[in-house]
This record gives sequence, structure tokens and C-alpha cells, in this order.
Amino acid sequence: MDSAKINFVAERQSVMWLLIAQLVAIVPQLGSLPVWIIGVWAAVAVWYWRIVTRAWSFPPRWVKACLLLAVVAGVYFSFSSLFSLEAMIAVLVLAIILKLLELKTARDHWLVLMLSYFVVACGLLFSQQIGALLLALIQITLLLMAQQSLYRRDAKALPMLRAVAVMGLQSLPLMLMLFVIFPRIGPLWTMPLPGGEAVTGMSDSLEFGDIAKLSQSGALAFRVRFHGAKPAPEDLYWRGLVLDEFDGRRWRRSSWSQWSNKIAAPALTRPLLNYTVTLEAGAHKWLYALPLAVVQRDDVYYSNQHQWLASRPLTGRLQYAVSSQPVRYLPDANAKATAVSANNLRLAGNTNPRARALAAEWLLQWPDKSDRVAAAIAYFKQNAFIYTLTPSRLGQNSVDEFLFNTRQGFCEHFAGSFVFLMRAAGVPARIVVGYQGGEFNDRDGYLLVHQSDAHAWAEVYIDGQGWQRVDPTATVAPSRVRLGAEAVFRGQDGYLAGDAMSLRKYEWAKRMRYFVDNINYAWARWVLNYDSGIQNNFLLKVLGDINPQRLMLLVLMAGGVPLGVAAFFSLRQSRVAGEDLAARYYLASCSALARRRLVRRSGETPDDFAQRVQREQPCWGAWLASQTQLFSQCSYLPQDSRRYQQNLALLKRARRPRKWMERHSQTTKINK
Repeated sequence: MDSAKINFVAERQSVMWLLIAQLVAIVPQLGSLPVWIIGVWAAVAVWYWRIVTRAWSFPPRWVKACLLLAVVAGVYFSFSSLFSLEAMIAVLVLAIILKLLELKTARDHWLVLMLSYFVVACGLLFSQQIGALLLALIQITLLLMAQQSLYRRDAKALPMLRAVAVMGLQSLPLMLMLFVIFPRIGPLWTMPLPGGEAVTGMSDSLEFGDIAKLSQSGALAFRVRFHGAKPAPEDLYWRGLVLDEFDGRRWRRSSWSQWSNKIAAPALTRPLLNYTVTLEAGAHKWLYALPLAVVQRDDVYYSNQHQWLASRPLTGRLQYAVSSQPVRYLPDANAKATAVSANNLRLAGNTNPRARALAAEWLLQWPDKSDRVAAAIAYFKQNAFIYTLTPSRLGQNSVDEFLFNTRQGFCEHFAGSFVFLMRAAGVPARIVVGYQGGEFNDRDGYLLVHQSDAHAWAEVYIDGQGWQRVDPTATVAPSRVRLGAEAVFRGQDGYLAGDAMSLRKYEWAKRMRYFVDNINYAWARWVLNYDSGIQNNFLLKVLGDINPQRLMLLVLMAGGVPLGVAAFFSLRQSRVAGEDLAARYYLASCSALARRRLVRRSGETPDDFAQRVQREQPCWGAWLASQTQLFSQCSYLPQDSRRYQQNLALLKRARRPRKWMERHSQTTKINK
């Protein structure tokens, strides 16, 4: 048999380690992959184990071809595509599994292990929390142990785990040096991921029921750390995007607003509210802030609708500093006031006739726009509207059905209907989507904003004043704004069902959740958000000036010295491991006598040399005779025996004759 071929009888332990490592690499991916993949792995693993035990044979080519077609078809029917990210990862995982059915050589074994590392890396595409990192470390540890099992005669877990720990410690200096100094480029996991409404968060369009679905998720949207006093909960309106076009069913950004020109950032006056926002990983086209705001980033711009928009989609986890000035009215940032009014008065078709008729009455009754706004707010107060997470489904005239029939809805129902009424009454109005409120983590003093805090409200334009925020939801359910979504929906079915946040009614679970989030937040701030800007600031603080000479000095100090020390001890350890220590200690004894003019002749055996020393200088004869006897015994004993270790220790301790003579004389006196 070729030496590269696996000896199935002798290598069963390495096969077992390979299967264990492969299983641990695959199972965590099942959150984004079809569950039937684990069944495929179990069947293939059993088949391969029967091959290893020589009960079965390798399948013929036509069987492998049929299996390949079957799993590819399974992936296609599971994802309706073969080109989405999840589908590609599924194909990779299945390829690694099916590779077992033709694993015949050590090269094949290595190939499966190397591809398994890619599977571990794919898990970081979907989560970069500290828990995902710890899981990846466990997976990598098992893969490294599986690699060692290929070359160990006795693949015991503890020695292999010890070797992995040593390799990890030796790699730390290089890892830290590359992390701190190497130019920061966007990692692979900052790419936008397909699928998952709860992952993508707030959309750039809105239909009745959209935010209600999103609000049932406890996923984290962003964190906020205030630098100073924190604002009241009712002031936490995290303004995101303006929707100003309605087609009868869905609100969207109008083409006019999407192509609006950039304007200069607003000039703020004190007192200012300063804070830092950390958005969770995703594809970010706009930022969230408390108006009126200035965001301190170079890759975003301020639009004439008081939105902070990205020059290009920003992917991954995002952190930015903000300064805000609380204002009652947002100034009209567009010089073309007539265009603003016309665009924010437009209503599509002839839908919702009852709402139009009601607004027409207000238009005739109240010449002043502020009075028409007050009339709409009074309408919501005076009628029995219900704020609910599970509103009834609405038909074509959704605004009419909500205002006059069901009167049950979520924030988008109230905001959308209010804006429709205002436009029909001749008051320019638009919808703003974002988040309202949040949950303060008292352990570390920052705000957690979840998807369950998603919110929509209205803005109306008052001549001579600007855009005024109006939240009709606060009229119907004031506790939603004052106390948060949890205070309103805690008793409703489906609110955070199956989510860990549903346990926050228990104090112990709340404290535990805060503790875990503190760790994740620190991980995000100091590791995941370590971009080129933070890197430059850090290097400037350390070096004073960034130039090649100082960077090279920092590399030598931070990386070269630790790596040199690790290399020295590693090479020394490997040299000692392959050395005959008994011969080394015996030759050290001979060197000690050579300094006393008793040189061992070339070709002279240890016994002959001991006899000559006894004749020429008897004072050293007993010592050398003892060393010679210990050396002879060590030469014929197995190195892993207890007796060998004892003799080797005596040989090492007595390799200096004068110290041996002193100890020997003291022992003789004691015995007398």
C-alpha cells in the first residue's frame, strides 16, 4: 500500500477525531442552513465508518454522482436559488460531507480539515458577538486536535489540547501585532446578508402592518452612550428616514426626495446633547439620530429633509458620534418651498373617500393649518381607537377602514392615516420612520434600542415655523412613548414570543442579560469597531507621528521580541526533546574532570575511563564510578519508565564533582 494511504486499522482514532471536528463545525451553521443537512452527515459518517472498519467498500462513481445531484437539488428547493449566501454555504458544507466517501489518502484528510476551517469562518458571517467567537475557538481547537491525530501514535485528548494551547499562546503576539498595526480593511462579514427582516431592520418603504411585525423581534438595533445627562424617554425619537409618497397602499421615498441635493450640516447652538451610536451589523443607507443633529463622519451627508444619508451603503457594524440640539420645529431646509408643499400634499387616485370627506370639512371649518392639525388629533382622542400589535387586515381603502371601522392599529396605522388626513386637508405632511425610546443598561450606563422599539410618526409643515413632529400614537397610547413598548404590549400574545428579551420581567434574567450585553458591547467597541480612524488615533498617541521608521520600531517591540522569545524556547524545547539527556549529563561530568587535567581519551570507554581516574586521582574515583553506573543504567532503560527518570535526575544533580564530594562527605559524617 502507498505510504500516503491511510491504514484503516491504525488510523481509526484520527478518523474519529475528524468526524467529531467536522460535526462540531457543521452543527452551529444549522441556524441558517436546512436541518436535513445533519441527516446527510449522519448517513455519510456511518457509511464511511463502515468503510474504515472494512465492512463496506467505497461507492462507485455513479452513486456519488447521484448523491451530488440529490443534495444540490435539495439546496435549490430549500432556498429557491443556488446563488444566495446561505445556499452557497450549504453547498460547501455538503461538499465537505460527501468528500468522506472518497477519503483515501492523507491529502484527502487534510483537504477536509482545511475546508472545515472555511465552514467555521462562514459562521462569523451571521454573528460576530463574543459568544460566536468563543464557539469558533472551540471549533478551531477540535480541528487542530484532529490535525494532530494524524501524526500521533496515541491521540489522547489532553496532550493534544495542551499542544493547541501552546500554539495559541505562541500566536498571540503575531495576532495582536497584525490587529493593531496592519492596515484596516473591511472584513468579509461586513457584506450585506440576504434574507431576514429582523436582521435588516427598518425598510425604506412602509405598509400597514410592517412595523407591527418588526416590533415583535427583540433583536438589537443599536446602542447609544450619552456623554452627560440622558434625555427623558419621551424625547427619544430616533429619526431615520422620511417617507413622502403614497400609492394607496404603501409609503415610499419619492424620487424627488431621493435625488434631493446635499445641504450643509445645521449650525447648532448650546446646550448640546452629545452621544455615540453603535449600529448593529447590516447594510446601512441612513443613520439614526435625535433631531436636530450633526453626525461626525466623512462618508455621510445631510439632506434637505433633515436625514443623515450614507454616500454609499455602509456595511457591517457602524459607530458614529453625534451632537444634537432639541428643537420643537425643524427648519425648512429647501429653498423651493412650493415644491416641498406640492410634494407633501400629493395623494394617489381616488381611494379612501370617507377620509377625504372628513378632511374637506376641516379645510372649510378651519382656515388656519394649526387648527386642522388640532382637529385631527382631537379626532383620535375622541374616538375609541385601540393600539394593538395584531391589528385586523385592511382592504383597498385601508385608511377608511382603519379610521371608521376597525379602529385598531399599530404606530404605522396612526401615522399613515394622520398624514393622509392632513394632506387631504391641505396641510403638507409626511411620515418619519425610526425608533422611539430604548432600554437603559444601568450596569454600564448606555441605551439599548431593539427592533421592538421601531416606530413611525408624522411631521406637518406650519408656515413660518417649519416641520413639527406629531405622534398620533402618543394621543391614543401615551404610555408607549413615556414608558416604552414593553409597558403596552407585555400582556399581548406574540410580543417577543420565544425571544430571550421576554424574560426581562424577571430581575435575575434582566441582570444576566445586562451582564452579557456589557461584554458584547465592549467587544464591539474595542474590537469590531477598530477601523482605520481609530487605528490612526491610537498609533498617533503611541508613536506621536506615523512614519515607516517608528512603525518598524513598534513592530519589533510589539511583535518581533515576543516572537523571538517564543521561537527561542520552542527551538530549545524541540532540541532538548530529541537529545540523549543521559549522554549529555555524563559528558558534562567528563568536562568537569577535564578542567582538572583528567581528559577522557578518544575511544576510551566509560568503564575504562573510570578505572584510570581511580588509579591516577582516587579522590574523584568514587564520584565518576557513580556517574558511570547511572549513565549505564539510563542507557538500557526505556525513557518513559520511572526508574529512568530517577537515575537521570541523580545523574544531572551530581554532574559537578566538588558539590558531590561535599554532599558525600556530609552524608558520611551523619552516618558515623
